[in-house]
Amino acid sequence: MVRRSTGDTSPEETFRDQKDRRFGLGLSATHVGTPERRDRLLLLAAIAQALLTLLGGAGEQCGLDRLMKTNTSKKRTMSLFNQGINLYAAIPNMGADRLVPLMKAFDSAVRGHEIFRAVFGLI
Repeated sequence: MVRRSTGDTSPEETFRDQKDRRFGLGLSATHVGTPERRDRLLLLAAIAQALLTLLGGAGEQCGLDRLMKTNTSKKRTMSLFNQGINLYAAIPNMGADRLVPLMKAFDSAVRGHEIFRAVFGLI
């Protein structure tokens, strides 16, 4: 998956996001017996990371990012992936006034990418 850097994260942080239990998907804690299973797991992790990054972007578009940074900061202080993780964890308790705009922005972001239309088009 090709990622365009906006200067807010580095490749090292991206790999940390996939492996680390605290900051990401926790792949370092998995034990895989076959290469085929490893490949499927990495594909699912890549899709999850992309979707969480899009959710973070949707949250930023709706203005929910202001709830995750200090009120004096004008620029992004948390990666879109980490924002997406926080928003995903907050969804069960999120009020409709925040959830509905977030889901509309997320739907628009997902539909805007050809790869997701191809992957999820049959669902």
